[in-house]
Amino acid sequence: MTQASGPLAAYRVLDLTDARGLLCGKILADLGADVVRVEPPAGNPARREGPFAGDAPDPERSLYWWAYAENCRSLVADLGTLEGVARVRDLARRADFLLESFPPGYLDGLGLGWEALHRDHPRLILTSISPFGHTGPYRDWKGPDLIVQAMSGMMFHLGDGDRPPVRIGVPQAYLQAAGQAAVGTLVAHHWREQTGEGQWVEVSAQAAMMWAMMSETGLPSLHGYVPFRDGVHARYAGFRRRIIFAGADGYVALIASGGAIGAGAMEALTAWMDEEGTAPAFMRERDWRAWDSAHLLASGERGQAELDEVEAAAAAFFAQKTKRELYEGALKRGILLAPVADTRDLLENAQLAAREFFLPLGRRGADGPAVGPGPFARFSLTPIVKQRPAPTIGEQTAEVLAEWQAGPGGPWVAPHVLAPPFAGLRVLDFGWVATGPITGRLLAEFGADVIRLESALRIDPGRTLPPWADREAGPNRSQLFANYNACKRSVALNLSHPRGLEIARRLSARADVVVESFTPGTMARWGLGYADLKALKPDIILLSTCQQGQTGPHSHYAGYGSLAAALAGFYAVTGWPDREPSMIYGAYTDFVAHHFASAALLAALDHRRRTGEGQHVDLSQFEASLHFLAPAILDFTVNGRVTARRGNADDRAAPHNAYPCAGSDQWCVIACGDDAEWQALCGAMGKPEWCGRPDFAMPEARRGNAEELDRLIGRWTIAQEARALARRLQRLGIPAGVVQSCADLHKDPQLAARGAFQWIEHPEIGRAPYEAWPFRFSRTPGRLRRAPCLGEHTQEVLGELLGMSGPEVHQLIAEGVLR
Repeated sequence: MTQASGPLAAYRVLDLTDARGLLCGKILADLGADVVRVEPPAGNPARREGPFAGDAPDPERSLYWWAYAENCRSLVADLGTLEGVARVRDLARRADFLLESFPPGYLDGLGLGWEALHRDHPRLILTSISPFGHTGPYRDWKGPDLIVQAMSGMMFHLGDGDRPPVRIGVPQAYLQAAGQAAVGTLVAHHWREQTGEGQWVEVSAQAAMMWAMMSETGLPSLHGYVPFRDGVHARYAGFRRRIIFAGADGYVALIASGGAIGAGAMEALTAWMDEEGTAPAFMRERDWRAWDSAHLLASGERGQAELDEVEAAAAAFFAQKTKRELYEGALKRGILLAPVADTRDLLENAQLAAREFFLPLGRRGADGPAVGPGPFARFSLTPIVKQRPAPTIGEQTAEVLAEWQAGPGGPWVAPHVLAPPFAGLRVLDFGWVATGPITGRLLAEFGADVIRLESALRIDPGRTLPPWADREAGPNRSQLFANYNACKRSVALNLSHPRGLEIARRLSARADVVVESFTPGTMARWGLGYADLKALKPDIILLSTCQQGQTGPHSHYAGYGSLAAALAGFYAVTGWPDREPSMIYGAYTDFVAHHFASAALLAALDHRRRTGEGQHVDLSQFEASLHFLAPAILDFTVNGRVTARRGNADDRAAPHNAYPCAGSDQWCVIACGDDAEWQALCGAMGKPEWCGRPDFAMPEARRGNAEELDRLIGRWTIAQEARALARRLQRLGIPAGVVQSCADLHKDPQLAARGAFQWIEHPEIGRAPYEAWPFRFSRTPGRLRRAPCLGEHTQEVLGELLGMSGPEVHQLIAEGVLR
């Protein structure tokens, strides 16, 4: 066995997951854990997931397996035999973690369920990933990616209004679930290291995918509005904003917004257009600082007309320039613009090349070594290392059996004080908008004292974004901000004032963790860079989560997740092949990167607990997000193929689409992955004559004639109620669901059974829905509390941590230090 490295090098993971959970084990393996994939003799079912090297459907040539089994080992154990079950049970006694993604109840039937495992090994953490969770009315529903994306709310606003909704083009639901599972597993681990007791972590893919929609779920109650699909536009909070624009040789994404989000960028774009004589007078004369989302919404039709006018002028300017010219111009001028990149563009990206992000996988394609995404984060002390390629079937069986003789270290003791996992941890949160703040919320909800340092003078853009209470903007009225900053305390601190920086340094000396997402170099200029923080507190951990990383020619790029989603390739693969790319609602990459950011931070904390060493974690949101497109990237580097938009088409399943049902914009999704499901669907339809046609007889034929097949199925579904049809099909063993809007999610009985929303009172927002985590714990549920108003805890925190008196704090407020 190669010598382990990484912050989790002390731990063993027994991984029984298929494609629905591989990424969870991959994250833990990259962080240094010894992850052993348990496979049947014919190999893990994930090995049948394409694309394949050379398009040969061989279990050793699956690019999905190559991407998500790297750094892991393989052991054969057949759970269909008593010997195989006994082997897994014995190995489970010697592991720290066990990961699984079987249908709910399957492991119980083998004597390997939670209760049996916990009796055998009380320290073990069991993490289960399933489509809808292990409890609730849909627990036994089949849920491939299409079904979960539809049921989560994601599909409702993807695609064009005159066609069926579409999913994100490269399957995402189980990557979201596996990312959340990795985070939940490490939260449970921190509690175990305090108490000696393991627990069951149970993850719903539906709830995980719902988390990626940027607090859209607050719009129905706060705005009375439900966004819907509109191609290249985002329907957001009641107005229509174009995000994707055509250039001379492709597409770019732009945030045409003023206010705290983009006033400087719009001023820069106007100046660039003016240099070339194309800036209209209304753009040169506009006060971009006042032209924000609140202004547009309050202005009604006039606001929409202003936005349309700006977008038309930008579109005419962009049409004359290439993607490269536009991106280089944006980088030079600070414009909120990014190319809609495909996989070829990613391999040619100068920033990724400078950071040597793409690395060999230890496998060969037709023209040389296969190359794929590199480390999802960069640790100053315990770097992620590519130790081994994805294993062949059973490659390390004998090796693992020989090495795993003894159980993991540490006794089990019945815990007397059930303190939260992060009790006693203090965090300073400088994060903005989503990725950093979500990581802070995680720590706060599970016991840490998380203190937001923020200022009304340079307000977090998250505080300016809808949904707002009563559709009225204000720094304390954004439910988006509230959702991602629950459970924290807020200190108003002016970091442009020397005394403000002095207070920030004094607070840092009393912190365990600092989270920041500023442009690289900002913290160092303030005297708060990692070297400065380490001098104040030697074991401190700094997590930096900027857009493109701390180094490289594009590190200064200050963009948002809706641009990173374009830059990373998500827009290019989503939508219809004969249409423009489809906008993905919100800042999608923020809701990919936060899994990696949280897992990296929790691993660094565990390393500190064992060694006393802190470190700096550099997480590029761009780089981390590319792991969710890894098979498509490998398809290019191995097969030379650029993944293209293809609606809802799938490599393995047909039918595989959203079908119209009775009522306005009502859709049932159906995905038949094998002949048994297809025959069951034919029976449900009454076995119409066309089901026996030769062009639908075999899976390959059905995929090749998918357009005609979809037309015929749609003729049957159009007269039926979508939910009743989905329930009926699921009872027959056919994967089906409904395309739910964000309003539908609040009425979904499965989400209700799992407590997916918690309604909490806030002094300015009122009663509003907060999204609960997609993972549930058997022993340590978090405690969700409302988000703070700006500066609400200034006096409390400064008095408690720095010993400042009330008059002293009031004097600093008067001097503009605390505001």
